[in-house]
Amino acid sequence: MINGTHCLRILALVALYWLASAASAQATSPDGLVPVKPRQMELAWLRPGADFRPYTKVIVDRTQVAFQPNWLEDYNLNAPLNKVSPGDAAQILTAAQKNFDEIFTDAVRKAGYEVVTTTGPDVLRVNSGILDLMLNAPKGDNSGPGMTWMITAGQAALIIEVRDTVSNALLGRVADREMTQQIGRQLASTATTLYEFRQLFEHWAGVCVKALGELKAKSPVPANLKPNQRL
Repeated sequence: MINGTHCLRILALVALYWLASAASAQATSPDGLVPVKPRQMELAWLRPGADFRPYTKVIVDRTQVAFQPNWLEDYNLNAPLNKVSPGDAAQILTAAQKNFDEIFTDAVRKAGYEVVTTTGPDVLRVNSGILDLMLNAPKGDNSGPGMTWMITAGQAALIIEVRDTVSNALLGRVADREMTQQIGRQLASTATTLYEFRQLFEHWAGVCVKALGELKAKSPVPANLKPNQRL
C-alpha cells in the first residue's frame, strides 16, 4: 500500500514532469538547473558548476510509480469482461516499482558504483519516478471471449533526479517518455507484458548510468552553462 508521503511524492513528480516539459525552453528552471541537449533522453537539466567526479557510491531511493490519470477507469470501461480491480492495480504498481529498482540498482553496480544506504561526500542520491504508466493488456492470461490482443505492452514516462547527499543540492534531472517495443499482433500475456516493460526499464537504466559516467569524465559542468548546450 502507498502511504500519504509516497502519494505526495508521486503527485510532485507528475507535476514536475509536465512543468519540466513546458519549461524546457527557458534559460533556467526555478530550482536553478539549466536545460541541456540530451543524447538519448527527451529532456535533461544540469546545475552549472556541478562536479560529478567525487561520486563513487550511490543511494538508490525506491522509485515512485503512478498510473496515467483515469487509465484504470478507462480500461475497465472498454474491457468489461476483463476488468482490473483495485487489488490488481496495486499489484501492478508494486511489480513495476520492484522491477525498476532491481534493474536500476543492478545497472549501477555493473557500472562500478557501490550501492549504499548512508550519506557522504562521495555518495550520490538517485530519486526516480515511473509516471503515466499505461498497460494495454494488464490481465493478459485469458482465453475465450475475454481474450486480449496487443501490439505493444504499453507506455510510461520516467523522471530521475540526482542529488549530493551532504548538501541535498539538486545536481541534475532527466525525463523521458517511451512506448514499449512493437511486438506485432500477439495474444496478450502477463509474462509478455512484464518482459516488455523490463526491456524498457533496462534501456532507461543503461542510458542513465552511461550518462553519469560521461558527466564524471567531463566534470565540472561549465559554470557558464548555456541553455540547450551539449556537453
